[in-house]
This record gives sequence, C-alpha cells and structure tokens, in this order.
Amino acid sequence: MQSVLSLFRLGIDGLLLNPLAYREQRDSPDGLRRGFTLIAIIGLIIGAASLIGNLGEYASQPSSEAIVKTVYVGLRTMPWFAQVSELDSTFPARFDQQFAQITQSIQTISDGGMIRSLAGIITTPLIMVVSWLLFGTIAHLMARALGGRAAFHQTLACTALASGVNILGVIEVVPFAQVTGTMLLGLVASYVAIREAHGLPPWRTLWATILGPVLLALILIAVTCVGLALMISAARSAIQGGVL
Repeated sequence: MQSVLSLFRLGIDGLLLNPLAYREQRDSPDGLRRGFTLIAIIGLIIGAASLIGNLGEYASQPSSEAIVKTVYVGLRTMPWFAQVSELDSTFPARFDQQFAQITQSIQTISDGGMIRSLAGIITTPLIMVVSWLLFGTIAHLMARALGGRAAFHQTLACTALASGVNILGVIEVVPFAQVTGTMLLGLVASYVAIREAHGLPPWRTLWATILGPVLLALILIAVTCVGLALMISAARSAIQGGVL
C-alpha cells in the first residue's frame, strides 16, 4: 500500500511540475520501474473512469430504437418524400432499404463504443505505455543530439513522471464530462522532465521536447490523409456501382 501511495504522490508531483521529483526520478536506481508502474496505474484508473462515465451516458440516453423510429417517421412525413414518391413509385421501398442499412451501421458503431469502453481498461494503459516509450525514445535522441547528458533509462524515468498529468482524465467518470488542456500541460511537464534529466539550456530543451510530437503529428496526418483518400475512393466506387 505504501508503494502505491508513494507512486501516487510521485504522479501528483509530476502534475505539479515539481523539479525535485524529476531529479529524484533521474537519480533513482529504480526510476524506470517506478515510471512504468505509474503509467500502468494511471492508465487503469483512466480506463475504469471512462468505462463508468460511458455506462452513465448509455443509461441516460433514450433507446436507439425510439430515436430511429422518430427519425424514420419524420423523414417520411416531409413534403419532399411525397413528391419524390409520386415521381418514382419504387422510391419508398428503396428508401426503407437504405434507411435500414444506415441505422444498422450506426447501431453497430454505437454498440461497438461500449465494447471499446470495456476493452479500454486494458488498451488505455497499453497505449499510454507505448506512447511513453515512443515519445521518450524520440525525446532522448533529440536531447542527446542537442548536447544532453542523461542516459536512456533516465530520460524514460523522467518522461514517465510527466504522464502524471493524465490523471486529470479521471474526470471522465462523470457522464459527458471532458477534460481539456492535458496535451499542453503534458508538453510542459515533458519540458521539465527533459530539462532536469539532461541539464539542457531552455531553448535546446524546448526543441528536444516539441520536435518529437511534431514529427509524430506529421506522420499521423499523413496516415489519416491516406486513409481518408482510400475511404472516399471506396465510397465513390460503391455509389457508381449502385447507380449502374
């Protein structure tokens, strides 16, 4: 219990940008292990909080069947529906078919959201650990290239402490609640972590901190653009095939 409490206090010190805590992590022989454990615990807490919040949202929302029925009746009673039906007698049947397909897809996505929330208890800490290792590796390479002196395990130990800011995500336990600003605060905490680990001057610390996220953001944007292009191409092919 004492170990968990000490890790919790360590995470709070990271959240509060306490430079002494980052130096302690840097110089501690088990700083890497403590950092990994801290990230895993925070990930589990956030995953559980998100699941509880999503369950609250699900319980407070009207049933999907009632929403679908209301939308369906509303669309069929609109003037344009009667006008199009007069011009094309097959339109109502085709409309019902398309509407059923769309609503089925939406319900599948909605149900998948709850499954993702359940899986989030496992995937959230996993994603946080992978993100920490990826960011820590890039930040270490950047810092060393700029004259940093810390060893790789020291960089990881300090950047793990910067993950303490993610504990703010526990607010998601409240349905529909969202927390903002954690990314900016996380960068500030990472700045402190790299500064204390490598002893770099301010501008070099800044570059070592932001170049990694900028590089990752560019890669993510490129992958997203490629994915959207493929989706648009597939949608056009499907529409053209339906028309033909």
